[in-house]
Amino acid sequence: MKKNLLILIIIFIFALKGFTQSAISSDNTFFYLELNSSYNKESLNDYLISTTGKTNSLLEWQADYLLREGLTAGVKHKKLEASLSAQFALPLKCGKMYDSDWREVGIKTNYSTSDLFAGFGCDSTLSIKYHLTLGNQLPFFISPVAAVSNSFIKYHAKNTIGWCGDIAHTHLKEHHSWDSEYAKKVKKYGIDFTNNITSIFCGVEGVARFGNFTTNAGVLVSPFTFIFSIDHHLNKEEGHYYQMIQKPVFSVWDFYAGCGYSINQKNEIILSADYSFCPKISGDFYYGYYKIDNIIADETSQFSFSKFALTLSWRFIF
Repeated sequence: MKKNLLILIIIFIFALKGFTQSAISSDNTFFYLELNSSYNKESLNDYLISTTGKTNSLLEWQADYLLREGLTAGVKHKKLEASLSAQFALPLKCGKMYDSDWREVGIKTNYSTSDLFAGFGCDSTLSIKYHLTLGNQLPFFISPVAAVSNSFIKYHAKNTIGWCGDIAHTHLKEHHSWDSEYAKKVKKYGIDFTNNITSIFCGVEGVARFGNFTTNAGVLVSPFTFIFSIDHHLNKEEGHYYQMIQKPVFSVWDFYAGCGYSINQKNEIILSADYSFCPKISGDFYYGYYKIDNIIADETSQFSFSKFALTLSWRFIF
């Protein structure tokens, strides 16, 4: 997947370069390439809801210091601008994972904490903008934006320590709270988590230019998003697989702002911030033992997320 995406970006770069070379007016067309480094703070929450509407399980994937490196290729011709970006997560420890389980009686019986490590992750976006001027003398622009984004990440929860007060662990006649005197401290094998979020976005962006400085801010909403997740609970054998699918409509939002400084005609440094979120939304839940299958369960899955990214970019203009 990573190799195919890099090949796609290279093809896109050469296609844009060919477009710029064949443009009618070179004064109105330029091609750019950006190198990006970003600090990311992400929270992915994975719920299992019983048939009675109560929360049975909650996995909280808290990436407090996830690092990504990537690049963006783009072209601007007159008022039209198109760009393709990709950022790859660094495979490092990045936070904590918290696992909570409740019983139907309403008691939180099991709780565990794990060290969170990033596996392969890639965020890619294809964006198109059309810049509209607000009067010939004003340095302000309004741009309708359309984009398609895909965010893929694998997390590994390791070094798991849990406290279990359910009957299976205490061997008592009734369940007890995870923090009671009856709970047993146990070491678990951990969980692998795969999450993919594909969104179609539309929105608006405002741009202002003052000398060598350029500032921008925008808001996007997704008319449709497809979210697919797999929880792989590890054990001595192949483990247990659980799959979740959500299809939210107008639920995923993205807010961003940035400031750029033109060092010269060919180089620009850009600092940008991005915040996206999705409130808790419901979907289907699938389960299987020792294999991935498509057995749909009576329970409901729910998912929510919030993501913040602070990105420093260096833009080369051709």
